[in-house]
Amino acid sequence: MSNDDALEAAIQKQILVELLEHDMTQEDLAEKLGTTPATLNRYIKGHRSMPMSTFFKVADALGLSQVELLQRAVARLGK
Repeated sequence: MSNDDALEAAIQKQILVELLEHDMTQEDLAEKLGTTPATLNRYIKGHRSMPMSTFFKVADALGLSQVELLQRAVARLGK
């Protein structure tokens, strides 16, 4: 797995963790993003790369800065 793939996987996992901690579903997040649950699910499962603009919207919807979300995901790489 390349470093890019590992980071993308860590971001996907961190989004799932944040959803649990915020008591949100993927459907809730998709609604806040203005996208479909199916599209969000493709991003989270790694079937499709998440555009940077969507990553920014995800962080905002979760009440985090983009830096915070990325830092939490990077911390997963060491686990």
